[in-house]
Amino acid sequence: MKNNTIVSASDMNYRWGVWLLVASIRKANMDEPVLIGTYNWSKEWIEDIHKFPNVETVDLPAMDRRSVTCQKPEIMLRADNEFVTWVDCDGIFTGNCSDRLSGMGNEIYIRSRTPSEVVELYHRKRAPNDDPEEIPVAILDIWRRDVGELSEPRRKRSCSAGIICVHKSRLDFLGKWRAQMMKILPPGVDVVAKGNIGYFQTDDSILNSLLLFAADAPEITTDYRADDLTGPHYIHFAFNPKPWIMWNPRALRHYSLALDIVEWAESAGYSPRAPRPYTLNRDKEWLARMLAPFSRNVNRFKKLKRKVLGR
Repeated sequence: MKNNTIVSASDMNYRWGVWLLVASIRKANMDEPVLIGTYNWSKEWIEDIHKFPNVETVDLPAMDRRSVTCQKPEIMLRADNEFVTWVDCDGIFTGNCSDRLSGMGNEIYIRSRTPSEVVELYHRKRAPNDDPEEIPVAILDIWRRDVGELSEPRRKRSCSAGIICVHKSRLDFLGKWRAQMMKILPPGVDVVAKGNIGYFQTDDSILNSLLLFAADAPEITTDYRADDLTGPHYIHFAFNPKPWIMWNPRALRHYSLALDIVEWAESAGYSPRAPRPYTLNRDKEWLARMLAPFSRNVNRFKKLKRKVLGR
């Protein structure tokens, strides 16, 4: 049995993302046990995800209706293995990445953001005198105060919470992450907490606050390999809309790979009973490519709807 468990979680809005992720894992002959936290999933979809071998699901509690992304440590703590690796469900593996998903026992295996990512991520929060390639001082001050342990940050840049692996000896840190989210993030918080300068990335912000200012935080791995393009790697569909809704121009270059995974899963008998979105049907590729340039309008419409209707 593998010494690593892959975990993820979603509500019904991301069910196709979970299915694609698990399909890519099994197509790549990655034989880790997979544990999926499900929030308000239908009985049919739970049965369908169980078609894949060695996949278990666990119902996530409604709790106080924080976003499912805030349940990362909750589902990681339910895994029973030497290592546990969280993987965001809006992504796929290009091949067997089993040897690229865990580090050493005393580290947290996580990707450090590049300088250009830091520049872009925090550009609205940065004061004129801040270093553009470092976390803004205003955010560091909030994190220092709320964690209340170290006076100086351990590092100058944040990490991405898309893939996180910890050894069972550091489950205490996962518990600390969960407790800090319950303490800091308000009930009902969405994936992004707009207007919250210190915690606009919710779970990601809380995790980084602890990695920087918690006295007992694990060291960050210096050998992150899940994004190494010279071999099998993880592709994160980070931008909206997601491929099961509408292909955007950034994601479209991975269309053939994603459809190969879909068609492999179908031939292996793992297709869900639900109708497949047109975006995941190869005979509708012409439509997916034709509509991709208009994907920005989907997000603009959603933003306008929220502004006008308040939802």
